[in-house]
Amino acid sequence: MRVYYLLCVAILCMVSCDPSKQYLKLGNAAFEQGDMDAAANYYYNILLLKPNHPEAKQALQKSGSFVLQNKFSAFNKYVVEKEDEKAIKQFLSCRKYYVKCQSVGVDLPWANMYEPIYEDLKNEFVSKQYDLGVAHLNNNKYDQAEIVFSKIAEIDSTYKDATVLRLKSIAEPLYLRGQKMLDLEQFKEAYRDFEKIVKLDPTYKNAFNLKAEALKKASVGLGVLPVQNQTRIQGFDTRLYQQIVASLVQYKNPFLQVVDRSSLEGMLREQSLGMSGIIDPESAAKAGKLIGLKYVLMTAISDLVYEDEGLKKDSLDAFEAYSEQIPSQIPNGLPQTITRFKKVKYLDQHQKRRLYYRVFYQLVSTQTAQVVASNVLTEEVSDEVHFATYNGNVNALYPELPIAKSMPPKPTAFREQFNQVKRELTSREELTQTVCKKIAKLIGDDLHVYIDN
Repeated sequence: MRVYYLLCVAILCMVSCDPSKQYLKLGNAAFEQGDMDAAANYYYNILLLKPNHPEAKQALQKSGSFVLQNKFSAFNKYVVEKEDEKAIKQFLSCRKYYVKCQSVGVDLPWANMYEPIYEDLKNEFVSKQYDLGVAHLNNNKYDQAEIVFSKIAEIDSTYKDATVLRLKSIAEPLYLRGQKMLDLEQFKEAYRDFEKIVKLDPTYKNAFNLKAEALKKASVGLGVLPVQNQTRIQGFDTRLYQQIVASLVQYKNPFLQVVDRSSLEGMLREQSLGMSGIIDPESAAKAGKLIGLKYVLMTAISDLVYEDEGLKKDSLDAFEAYSEQIPSQIPNGLPQTITRFKKVKYLDQHQKRRLYYRVFYQLVSTQTAQVVASNVLTEEVSDEVHFATYNGNVNALYPELPIAKSMPPKPTAFREQFNQVKRELTSREELTQTVCKKIAKLIGDDLHVYIDN
């Protein structure tokens, strides 16, 4: 009997999890009440779940035919009332509904007699809209033209060159604005306008060439000089220089052309100049101007200190909780358990490695030989490792005694230090890489704010 009962429950669950029976019941109820739209929708959903449901197919055939017939009646009404646009949209709604039912295997009766009426209405309507859109273009009313051609595309995107004209209604204002920005020598704005056009249509007029021209005129050449190392530590300057160049390139600013050391040396060689002669903003500006740069970046490391603190061991105080039973003050009563604390010592082993730096940079304009941006970056970056050990019950340790009769807050962070896996300090190499990336980003952010403006 127990097995039979469980089987019945399982069958009932399967039935309750199948919504098609409920949909069929609701669809039949709607059909009897004459709500064919709702009924057809229920039958359609059944066929989405069960494509071969015979009763749902037959029911959708009946109810869907009523719905489609009503849609055609509305189309005919709009035609008689000469509401051409509404009639066209209604016919497209009929077609969409027909295809929807067809997608679940139900072919509704299609009223072929309305096809020629629709084609005549569509062609006449689209023709008038097309002429209206062209008139807007000729009068430079591009926003209104875009509305008209969008309407045409909804009805018939293949009609004449409506798609091309829609593109023109978008691209032409950008093209005219781009030309104006070129004339005003606002080359960055011009580049952005022509870039949008090229993304839409690379062959539109001469937008591609104008984009290249605007980019060339808007570009800012930035020469990055080697980092001057004023410390005794070798290697950091080379690593920092590489990171600065990489950081500037990674910004992907189309208007910024970064010229690194190797390219600078070649360009200077052609002018019979050497890198060693560039020692101050004035000489940097002169050299940069000769080779066609707009800015030169000079960077120097004035302080660089690595410090390692060896392994240290500290004995620190803590308080361990423990339970104690005391006799009951009530005659023949049970003993009471109370919590007491005892002062203990635990061992904290720790190491520290730090890196202190002081970096100075100057952005020099080759046109004026003036320092247009500069800053001193200084910071201490460190890594510290602690490894705590205790021979007793770590879970009973507290960093402080309770206040009054309340237990101290649960010291999760305090206790976790005893469970940490011992790790090595960050290596000097990793610390150097982290610092170089940070310095390069700070310099890059400062320069881009200036150059973009």
